[in-house]
Order: sequence, then C-alpha cells, then structure tokens
Amino acid sequence: MRPDSVKIDSVLIRFIPGMGQIKGSVDTMSVLHQKQLLWSDAKYIGDLIWMLPGFFYRDLGEAGKWGQLNAFGLDGRDIGISLDGRPMNDPVNGTYNIYDLPLEFIDHAEILSGSEAIVPSGQAGTAMNFVSRSYNSFRPMTKIRFVQEPKGTIITDGMFTQNVARGMNLMIGFQREVTMGRYTNADLDAWNVRTRLRYNISNRLNVSLTDFYTKTGNGLNEGVDRLQSLSLFDETSAVVVNPSSRDNRSRRDVTLSAIGRLLTDSSSTTQASLYYSTIEREFWNSASGIDDSTIASYRGVRLQQQISLHKLSLMLAGQWERRRTDSTRTLPSVFETEQSLSAQADLRLTDFFVPSISVKFISLDSENSISTGFGVHSKVAKLLTLFATMSWYDRFPTIQERYWNDSTFLRPTYRIKKEQHTFLQGGFILKKGESFQMNLTAFQRTVKDAIWFSPTTTSTGWTAMTMTNVPDVAALGLNGSILWRWHNIEAFGVMTLTRTQQADTLKTLIPDVIFAGEISYHDWIFSDKLDAKLGVRSRFFNRHQGMAFDPQTISYFENKADLIGRSTTIDLFAIVKIGDAHVSISWENILNAQYLQSPIYPMPGRQVRFGFHWVFVD
Repeated sequence: MRPDSVKIDSVLIRFIPGMGQIKGSVDTMSVLHQKQLLWSDAKYIGDLIWMLPGFFYRDLGEAGKWGQLNAFGLDGRDIGISLDGRPMNDPVNGTYNIYDLPLEFIDHAEILSGSEAIVPSGQAGTAMNFVSRSYNSFRPMTKIRFVQEPKGTIITDGMFTQNVARGMNLMIGFQREVTMGRYTNADLDAWNVRTRLRYNISNRLNVSLTDFYTKTGNGLNEGVDRLQSLSLFDETSAVVVNPSSRDNRSRRDVTLSAIGRLLTDSSSTTQASLYYSTIEREFWNSASGIDDSTIASYRGVRLQQQISLHKLSLMLAGQWERRRTDSTRTLPSVFETEQSLSAQADLRLTDFFVPSISVKFISLDSENSISTGFGVHSKVAKLLTLFATMSWYDRFPTIQERYWNDSTFLRPTYRIKKEQHTFLQGGFILKKGESFQMNLTAFQRTVKDAIWFSPTTTSTGWTAMTMTNVPDVAALGLNGSILWRWHNIEAFGVMTLTRTQQADTLKTLIPDVIFAGEISYHDWIFSDKLDAKLGVRSRFFNRHQGMAFDPQTISYFENKADLIGRSTTIDLFAIVKIGDAHVSISWENILNAQYLQSPIYPMPGRQVRFGFHWVFVD
C-alpha cells in the first residue's frame, strides 16, 4: 500500500523548530551538539568543558560532586545555566550542579558571553542554555545509555518516546548514577526522571509540558586529610577529613513552554515559558553537630519575541520571577521578586559591518540595574570574520551572600553590595568549510566590589570563611581553539590563558595556562564492516593556587595553602558503531599522573571506562 504522503507532510509541517532556543541558529559541529555526543566517550557534560576555549571545570575527582564551572574570569555564581531558556541556577548559592543534566536529554548547548549574554541572563557575564531534544516518532523508540567505571561507578539512562496522537509526542526517561566512591564517604546514589508531552497543535503553535525531577544522596568527605595520610593517592589507606558529612537533595523543575508564529514571517517566532522549581536539601555533619535543612523555590514567566526584517534582527524579552527560601538554622525566610525587560538588535548593513546593541533593565525588589552591551562583526574575507564586544552589567548578591548566618560563615558589618562588571572582548574566526576552523579571543574584565570568599580562623580555632566586597578585581585572557580535518584524521586543540589580579596581587584561582587537545582517526575498518573512531587525548594544567570546596554552603573559597602542581594526562579512546549501537572504551590517565584540581581531592589515576548508546525502534 502506498504511504499517505499528505498525512506525513501535514504532521511534519506542524513542528516549529527552536523551542527553548535563545539564538536562532544551531551549530551541528559544536562539541555540545547531539551529533558529536554520539561519537564521544564523555560520561557527563563536565567531561566536555575542556573543549570550550576560555572555560575550566574544577572537578573533585568523585562522581556527582559539586564541581566549579569557570569562564572568562568568572565562577559558577556569575554563569547563567538555563534549560530550554528557563533558569536553573539555585537561588540560594547561584550555582548549578551540571551532573544533574543527563547527556541523553540534551540536543545542543548555546554558549553566550559578553553582550550576547545580557538578554538571557543580565546578571551573568556568560550563559549556557542547554536545549533538550524534541521527538516526532510514529513508531515506538527506545534508547539505552550505559557507562561504567571502577569502584562501582555506573550510569544507566533509558528513554522511550512515541507519538500518542496526531501531532502529540510523549517522552519518558530516567537516569540512575551510583558509585561506592574511591575514598571513604564518597558514595553516590542519584536519580533523574524526566517526562515531556509535546503537542504540535498547528504550524502556528506548538506547546510542551516538561517535568524534570532529580534526587541525590551524596557523601561529602571534604577530601583527604594530608596530615593523617601517608599518601593522598592511596585509596585504601588515605584518611578523609570528614567520614560523616552527607547531604540529600531533591529537585523538581516543571516547565510549560510554547512557541508560535504570530507574525507573517515564519522566522519571527514568539516563545513563552511558565516555570516552577522547588529544591530541598538536608545537610548534616555529626562531627560538628550540624543538621541543616533548606527549602528553596522559585516560579516565573519568560516571554521572548524574535523579529526578522530585511536588514534588522530584533529580540525582545521580558521575565518575572518570585523566589523563596527557608532554612532551619542558617537562613531566615527570604522572599525576592525580580523583573526584567531586555532587547537586542543586530543591523546587517553589509557583511563587512554588522553592529549590535543589547540593553536590559532589571529590578530586584527595591534595587534597579541597567545592563548594556555593544558589538560588531565584520566578515572581511570569505574565510575570515572579526568581532569585538563591550558590555557593562551588575550582579546582585545571591540569597546566601545576602543572608547566610552561621559560625563558619563570617559576614562583614556592612551590607554586601552588588558587583559591577565591565567586559571587553575581541578576536577572529577563520573557517574553511568543515575541514579547518580557528578562533582566537582576547578579553579583559574588571569587577568593582567583587564578592570574595577567603579562609580565616576564628578565636576558638575553627576554620571558617569570610566574605567581603573587594574594591577591584581584573582578569585578562587569551583563548583559542583550532580544528583540522584531513581525509579520516581530525585534530582539535584548545588554549586558555588567564591572568587574575586583586588590587596589586596576582591570583591563580584557576590554572593560568591550559593546553588540551585530541587527535583521532575515523573510518570503516575490517573490510568496511565496522565504523570506528580511534584517538588520543591530552590535557595540561599549570600550577595554581586553586579554590577549596565547602560542602555545607556548596561554595568555593580562595585556597591559601600550598600551590597545586602542574599536571599532564593522556587518554586513549575508541568508539565503534555496531548496528544501532555506539560502543566506547577509554583508557584514561594512562601515565597514572597524580594530580589535584582542588585541595585536597585527588583525581583518578589510571582507569578504564566502558559505555554504549543503543537505539531500538519497534
């Protein structure tokens, strides 16, 4: 029987692409696009951060722990994390644990910095918007993803999707990650359950309802005790700082999204999101007699209108958000309301001169702020594009920075002020199809009244954190990447150079020199019967002072102990496609380098990782 082509076309035409996106275009060659993730041996998003020039992810060496994301002289409090355009940062500490985002749920990520980041997140100098996958499957489709490492570290992810009615798709997925931990009190049991119902009502309106639930039980040992351990890297004999500190977290994020074509131009889309999140955390440390329960919630609405004219591209956005927190011992009941209006315009006079302007007005309770940004892109030749941007914005203190009250968290006598950022960046992109791409970016960031965490010792001998506004902090950087493809060989390299200065003092909070890269061979082997990718990867981190992790506040403070030494790691990996399955095996840190990224959390030595991603239809 001949297929009903009219029916199929009418269903397909209902789908409106771009739901949850902030930018209008999608780069399928990005390292954070699903097409590239299929040929990756990554366990979670943090394994891929090294491939983004200017970024650094501080890993604590154990699965599920709160690493620290850094980018362009910022830490996680200044980096906006969004899922389908709706904010995900915890309203208490301003950060987000990227372990909570399953790789299988992500279609691609949008990276925005400088003036581009003003519209999605006016208080953040850099924004990462993770856009989830949308399906339109007439037949049942099931996906299974599995990753295994030593010490019982296992990630299992399953997903099922099928159209349940004309234009209506149901997706159900789950992920469980467990580990015994390499050291005492580092065990993890984390669940994620996600469901989505998307209804493509017509080619003018699509809606979706997403429920994203995460529950985690985590051992927080505070690292290895240097004084009581013969070797930091001997996992059997090392003594941890705290064998009893733990937390339980549960989080639910519900989002009702819609995308429509209300204007005659089909590229001019309207998006709306209603969202609600609740976050519960219980932290206890029996050695210190601490038992703290914190509940935070926020709800909001976000509207975005994209208008495409002949030479003008305009984006208008508005957002309203209400936040609330309660704690048994460290926070008062806090209510905050934030409202914002923003606009971004790009004027394409010629390819040689494309100016842009961004502006955002933010009101947080009784405080107001205006963020502005200017930029220009210039395609000076067929292969070469130059760009430069400058932006000014404020970051309001988080709820924790405003109100946290505890004996281990010392506050100044004055009210913590908002940070004032000035950010300038410029560079070039050299691109020749998919065979060669090179980009280089230089930046300068100055921050007035930077909110700074430092260690201190109280009169009773306890180690505590002190928080202050530092008058001036400056960061300079030079970041770049290069991609080269020749026949079946691909080489990729990244450079991140950063210099941070507080007043007249240099601060190596992250490695000031980072080099990383990989080279791979991708071809059919064994008489064209097996599609395979074989490669080697290496990363170099220069010595640095680093940042230390405080598990009670889930925050990082300046490390004033010994420098963290240089490190070089080398990994071997292979990925093969067998039918509908991608199978990966990696031999990580083959030189068994002993290194840290944060005191004192030893990173894994030589180990093997195995994983597969399998798709079933019918």
